[in-house]
Amino acid sequence: LSYLGVSAGKENKLNPLRSIVSQFDKDDLIIVKLDIDTSDIELPLANQLLEDDSINKLVDHFYFEHHVHMKEIAANWNIAMKGSIQDSFELMNGLRNKGVAAHFWV
Repeated sequence: LSYLGVSAGKENKLNPLRSIVSQFDKDDLIIVKLDIDTSDIELPLANQLLEDDSINKLVDHFYFEHHVHMKEIAANWNIAMKGSIQDSFELMNGLRNKGVAAHFWV
């Protein structure tokens, strides 16, 4: 996992979600918009937010452009498409169950 040529793995100090834990606390309003247009980067970050309670307990709102398999968007996003609308619903539901106001668009 990398962005701008820099590793953004879960434990890397440059991971954008890890920086939330190191710089903010529960009293801060934290809004995360994830729209990198590369599923190989976006999905691990979205799943990290879902799975890591040290992060998701701090995030108030999450907005995600999830590039799922849909014929309506295939012409523009065919290479980037991964998953289904059902996957989007499950991710958002999981985050909402953890207290994150989670929203997606395709």
